[in-house]
Amino acid sequence: MRKKIFNVLKKIYGGMMFTSFFAGLLPIFPFIAAIIVGGEFGEKTSVFLYKQYYPVVIIIGSLAIVLGLVAMYFGKLEGLSVKKVAAKESVDGADKSAEEEQNELSDKEEPSDGEKQ
Repeated sequence: MRKKIFNVLKKIYGGMMFTSFFAGLLPIFPFIAAIIVGGEFGEKTSVFLYKQYYPVVIIIGSLAIVLGLVAMYFGKLEGLSVKKVAAKESVDGADKSAEEEQNELSDKEEPSDGEKQ
């Protein structure tokens, strides 16, 4: 059940972030038009985007972030926790596996004539 909730929340989070990203990018065209045209039209367009459009986009993005954090909780992901021991173990584990692979490769090689004696 927890995994299903995680998957649903993750999809909703992705959709909301996608929407808020493009909703934040979209007003660049009216701003460019407002700069080119100028005058009263440019002023009204800029004020509308600043006072009415952007607050809605910011709220959608904020809700998406909260939803993403809730999804991380349900998925038992610990992306925001500080665990030095776990991070150190994973780095050491990665180094050990690379060293083990190197040892395995060197064990597979046959010794040269000078080493056989």
